[in-house]
Amino acid sequence: MAIGWIVFALIFGSAVLAMYMHSLLPAEHLSSDSKDVVKLGITLVATMSALVLSLLVASAKSAFDTRSNKLTQGLRRHRSA
Repeated sequence: MAIGWIVFALIFGSAVLAMYMHSLLPAEHLSSDSKDVVKLGITLVATMSALVLSLLVASAKSAFDTRSNKLTQGLRRHRSA
């Protein structure tokens, strides 16, 4: 529960900081070209995050399958003995 509150505080604090920084930025940094670059960067980060998470899930499934197979083989050997 404490980790959830910490993550919430960090995300909320980041949003407040972003709103404050938005008011300080000069107008040329708020052009459509700048916004397109930021969108591209966010897309890249989201794609890389999805890739990392999918590799993490695949690794966990592989480890689970390996342990499950060892357990099943052990039970078969125990029953046949």
